[in-house]
Amino acid sequence: MKNATRAGWLVALSLTSILLLSGDPTPAHGQASSVTLNLVSWSYGVEIVRDNIGKFQQKYPGVTINYSDFSWATYHDAMVARFVSKTPTDVLYASDHWLQEWAAAQWIVPIDEAFPQVRQYLSEYSPFVREALTYKGRIYGTPYYADTFIFVYNTDHLQRAGLTSPPVTLEELTKQAETIKAKGIAEFPIVLGWGQQDPFSIESFTSLVFAQRNGSLFDKDLNPAFKAPGSAAEKVVTWATEALGAKKILSPTSLQAANVDQIRALQSGASTFGIIPSYSLAVLNDPGQTKQAGKFKIGLMPGDSHASVGFIRFYAISSQVPRRGKEAMTAAWNFLDYFGGKTEGEYRVTKRWSLEKGLGFAQTALFTDKDIRASFGKWADVDMLQRQAQVARAKEGMTPYYGTWDVFSRAELHKAYLGQQKPADTLANMAKKWEELKAKAK
Repeated sequence: MKNATRAGWLVALSLTSILLLSGDPTPAHGQASSVTLNLVSWSYGVEIVRDNIGKFQQKYPGVTINYSDFSWATYHDAMVARFVSKTPTDVLYASDHWLQEWAAAQWIVPIDEAFPQVRQYLSEYSPFVREALTYKGRIYGTPYYADTFIFVYNTDHLQRAGLTSPPVTLEELTKQAETIKAKGIAEFPIVLGWGQQDPFSIESFTSLVFAQRNGSLFDKDLNPAFKAPGSAAEKVVTWATEALGAKKILSPTSLQAANVDQIRALQSGASTFGIIPSYSLAVLNDPGQTKQAGKFKIGLMPGDSHASVGFIRFYAISSQVPRRGKEAMTAAWNFLDYFGGKTEGEYRVTKRWSLEKGLGFAQTALFTDKDIRASFGKWADVDMLQRQAQVARAKEGMTPYYGTWDVFSRAELHKAYLGQQKPADTLANMAKKWEELKAKAK
């Protein structure tokens, strides 16, 4: 694996060198000749994507975009099939949790050497974004959107329970939930999207781990820190097991729920507290969808550090493009710069997604943008969103085998939550699986 990866990097570097020797790759405002780029995304906001493509082609009349999309649920596997079969794919949507897999397989290429201007954007990103775009010191794209997991609560429930502020630690969360339950306001005050089928479930769990003292899953050498006795992970698993079992304050539906199910439970007023990606707060506070609209607010993630998971989706360039030569690479960079960078000094496409769909963003300056503050202010405390983003962290353990470990770990965690095995045993099994995968990857 190491030798194959090293050989892949030599190929990538050679391709980049060819581009640099063939002339200045700095993008122009137009294309000298006709170039076709094949764009692939997941199926979200397709009409907006098509409209943005039209505007991009007006700015770069020499570039034609062929556009395909797949559902989010099948996107990863569809893209792997395209990469392996060498189906024409030039620019594409990617995710931080696939970066290492796709980069190590040489399916996508770093862009910072051929287009060093991308590094000028880095200082404008939230810290977790810079980390999540980087693999082995190289930058792999420009952000489509960025978001954090947030802790939300129903202000009406707290007021009725005589509580004046949201919990700041897991211990306080337990006490407040017990009070709300005792007063008959909600039978299960906490609901989480911890269904095994939902990829967000491990990120929600990781957010709680990050928020605790010494809250890491892995050390710098990718050894599983979570298996140590008394680890932050053990604290979270133990807390969840007690909340679901003895205390009965965590809704049992949480273990079947996806994020959308968690949102419905909160909207109905059946639960008080949840952990969601921040864009979902716009749905929670939408008066067209629930009578609870306007009652949900953000509290920092309960724990000592209040850290949380920050995640990104980004635009990438496939390894097919360098082989097509300088003009194709320049067209691909122009695409990444237009869609994920600045146009005439403004993050136009990013801002459009934020205003029209409520998507989060990588660029910290947008927290002070008057249009975004006015729009987001209808459903969220923008200053609280920024505070959580400032202490958010990129996911740990982002390796080509993380996905396999993730799926295994979701099932193991359920065994602990349901009292089928001790938290320490669950974490030991997760560590054993990680170490097996890590050994095979060497």
